[in-house]
Amino acid sequence: MLIVITWLALMISVIGEFTYGTSVDAAQAANAREELRAHYLAESSVNLSRLLIKIQQQYVDPIQSQLSKMLSQATGGSNSGAGASSGSASAGANAASPAGLGFSLRVTDYASTLMGFFSGSKEEVAGLGSLIGLDTSRITGLGLKSGNFDAQITAEDGKIDINCGSGVASDRGKQMIVYRLLMGLMMSRRFDKLFSEADTTGNFATRTDVARAIIDWADGDEQMFSPEGGSNSEDYRYDARADHYRAHDNSYDTLEEIKMVRGVSDAFMEAFAPYLTVYASDPNCKVNLGAISNKESGDCTPLVMGVIRAAATPDPTKPPTDPTVFDDNILYPLSSILCDRASAAGFDSLNTITSLLANPQTAVLPDDPRYRIFQGMRPIQIDANQLGSLAYVGPPRVYRVAATGESGRVKKKITTIVDTGRTIENLLTLNAAAEKAAGVLQYWREE
Repeated sequence: MLIVITWLALMISVIGEFTYGTSVDAAQAANAREELRAHYLAESSVNLSRLLIKIQQQYVDPIQSQLSKMLSQATGGSNSGAGASSGSASAGANAASPAGLGFSLRVTDYASTLMGFFSGSKEEVAGLGSLIGLDTSRITGLGLKSGNFDAQITAEDGKIDINCGSGVASDRGKQMIVYRLLMGLMMSRRFDKLFSEADTTGNFATRTDVARAIIDWADGDEQMFSPEGGSNSEDYRYDARADHYRAHDNSYDTLEEIKMVRGVSDAFMEAFAPYLTVYASDPNCKVNLGAISNKESGDCTPLVMGVIRAAATPDPTKPPTDPTVFDDNILYPLSSILCDRASAAGFDSLNTITSLLANPQTAVLPDDPRYRIFQGMRPIQIDANQLGSLAYVGPPRVYRVAATGESGRVKKKITTIVDTGRTIENLLTLNAAAEKAAGVLQYWREE
């Protein structure tokens, strides 16, 4: 009896250990399976995003460009990229003529909906098909039995490129443009508190200090950038912190690297990171206002305000040509209207901006509740040529894709930068033409 009981106790413990180990192994195998599925679902989302970007550039952009020209000609507008002549004469001409109308259709804004045809269940696919009168019951390859994926596509060209003019052979002229844009972006009074509090090291940083430090981190010399043209040596004391490091003195690798710059805090990143990039394509540091949008829970108003203030301050060491640009009560409502227009119909040219600023009474229709506010608002005069030296209107070239794949309880996210005009440096496939046509992957991060 004792032998039998001892044997049963031993067998029960062995079987229990075996059962527990088997359960753990099964759970690990299931997690590995779901993780692999989630990874490839996210990759599928990236590939579909690149397809949507290609459709946008090859088919949608040419058509909407022609429609914008037709609308502009029908309304007597102009399609010049930087506006006509500068000064008050140009402002007066713009005030007399109607603001140009744009036509904006971005399939990338509807990436989440379009991907529902491939990532949704049969019922979801059928529901999406019914919205456009399409019977999906006989179409194969749509929907997933398990898991889902999604993507958010935004343009990087509609941001301030802090990498422009950087590197070993830095360009002071381009650095000055970046400095003006940064100062214009940070100038709003709503950010006063951000620059009036000490950081974790107990130091204070003004707007000028931060803008200068951002440029100095990425240039190849050890001379402090100064809009006045001085030549003091850089002394940001990065090696005096608890974690010693030295300035990069070369172009930024990622936008997150800016957090190592003196004066850049988490609050700074939260406020300004959505408007900064290190991947924009314009060689002259211009911001593509044809790529800005307030969709996807964004707000392009601060960026528009920054560009306008930079255009009104050709020499950052002197007062602006029109002090009204520093009045948030006037500039913010006008910039918000411009941001809404950019999101809804786009700009046909920069004349749309100069015209609205010169004649705020045309900002909204009479049935708009804000009509009375704009009727008594004084105009803002900016040099059209200065605005053209800082911004342009055109189709985007560089896109950021934030793709997610989910299977079971596992979720994968892939963030990538797709440059549709970049030269391929390191081939990933044997078909270089196909890889370039899909857009060169400039950045890839999986988490």
